[in-house]
Amino acid sequence: MSASLNRLAGFTITATDPATAASHYVAHLGYVVCDQGIITPVKAEQWRTPNMTGRHYVELHVPASTGPGCFVRFVEQAPFPGMPLLGHGWNAMEVLCQNPYELAKDFAGSPFRVVIPPRPLPFDPDLHAMQVIGPAGELIYFTSLPTHKALLDLRPAEQRVDEPFIAILGGPNIEAMLGFYRTRLLTTTLPPAPVNVRIINDEFALGDDARVPLGIVKLPRFHLIEVDEHPSASQPRPRREGELPPGIAMVSFDVGRTRSPERVQVVLGAAGEWLELPAPN
Repeated sequence: MSASLNRLAGFTITATDPATAASHYVAHLGYVVCDQGIITPVKAEQWRTPNMTGRHYVELHVPASTGPGCFVRFVEQAPFPGMPLLGHGWNAMEVLCQNPYELAKDFAGSPFRVVIPPRPLPFDPDLHAMQVIGPAGELIYFTSLPTHKALLDLRPAEQRVDEPFIAILGGPNIEAMLGFYRTRLLTTTLPPAPVNVRIINDEFALGDDARVPLGIVKLPRFHLIEVDEHPSASQPRPRREGELPPGIAMVSFDVGRTRSPERVQVVLGAAGEWLELPAPN
């Protein structure tokens, strides 16, 4: 790669029934369907997943957002029974919202299951977030940012539920993970610091006060990657030959120069994460 990551372009999530999962994003988040169809042989070849040919997909985005735009794409694939919530690779999608406390009430009785209720974050009480399991089993952070101060060139939500703005990456070696983005993808990183991440503490039974190394891959504006170092109990994600990784399968990025959006390539990171990038012309 000779160009740095510019922004988050989208999240690809596997689902038994993409249309049903997408319908819940429409009904409960206010997203709109922008594309749907089947995975073509060309796309499957670009992803190096020949068994995905002919699978259904549905793509959504946030309407009327002034942000750069970040899609959510559900792709048909059978789940792995018993797959842990957190493992090596993309673990969660973080979504801007205006009020996670009200959103949690709205989710009562819906396919969006709150697993960690809304609360101020320990490192900055002006940030409020909750963790939710979505309709396809995906982990989603819903986060509100302050309007009275700037934070890492991010923007606060402009509507009840806005676009995804952070990709959450987990793996066993934070220096290797950050180094991949810094040296291979020429993208700015911020050094790790010990942070209390409740979802990790809960998943790996670390105790309420435990801290894990957390670093940042800093995209120019609006978006970033959070990089979490997992304890040794964390494992690589299983994958069937010719298919996508289960769960949040890959994250798409634009790069710092113009390329054809129709031609993509998959690049693997240090934690085994899949990145969908524009292919060189």
